[in-house]
Formats: sequence, structure tokens, C-alpha cells
Amino acid sequence: MQKAASSVPLKIFLQTNASDLFPLNTYHKPLSEVPPSMSATWAEAESQISEMAALIHERCHDKTYFRVKWADGERYEVRLDIVRVVVEVPLPLAGHVRRALKFTAGRWRPANTTEEQQGEFLAENERLRPGGAAWAARILDGYELGGAR
Repeated sequence: MQKAASSVPLKIFLQTNASDLFPLNTYHKPLSEVPPSMSATWAEAESQISEMAALIHERCHDKTYFRVKWADGERYEVRLDIVRVVVEVPLPLAGHVRRALKFTAGRWRPANTTEEQQGEFLAENERLRPGGAAWAARILDGYELGGAR
């Protein structure tokens, strides 16, 4: 199924406040003071993640914030903790986004989560964010998510 032009990401912003590995970032600098970088494609964002992960000290991580903005204005924001092992994971950002959306839509649950726990989460999520499960399903079904399945 080919995605509509409006469903393809227009921009993917990355912002980190926990890295001393890149010149524009300062360790523990407030996030509001760190200018974001921008990727035009999922592949560019994934490549940037891999580059960061390869430089991270073995027992450290970067709390990195991503915002995916599609051409129609729809947005998804997520925090991804980048660790060295990420270089061994194919499509860490797209996979993370897809799993989170599948969980929120009630289509998947981690092995360590019972059906009852998932039901409680989904009910609470719907109470706090009415329509959240339907929104996640709409993004999963109609938007480009970087090739991760």
C-alpha cells in the first residue's frame, strides 16, 4: 500500500540534553536551550542515532527527544534513550515509535505485560487522552513509519 503524500514525514527533529559528545550539546544543559537538529527522512534520523550510539560510553545513555512532523501537520513526539547497544538494533527510532503506537492502539503488548495490565493502561490512557487509541491506530494504518514492522 502506497502512503499518501501527506502521510510521509516532512521533518524529524532530534533534541538531546544529555550528551557531551556533540559540539552543539552540553551535558545537562536545559532542553529549552539546546537547538534541535533536523532530519528530512527516517533514514537520516536512524543514521544520526547510530552515530550517537557508537560514541556513547558503554554504561551511559542519552535522553533524546524526537518529534516527527508529517506534511499534513500531524505530529508524534517521543523520548528515546540512546545507548551503545542501539547500533545493533535495526531502525531504533521507527521501531520504538511503531511499538508505542501498537501498544497504545491495543494491538500489541510486551511479554512482561499481562492482558489485565494492558487493559488498565488503555482505559487510563483513554480517560486522560480521549481518542488516543483511535489516533494511534490511524497513524499506524495511514502514515509512513520508517519501514519498521
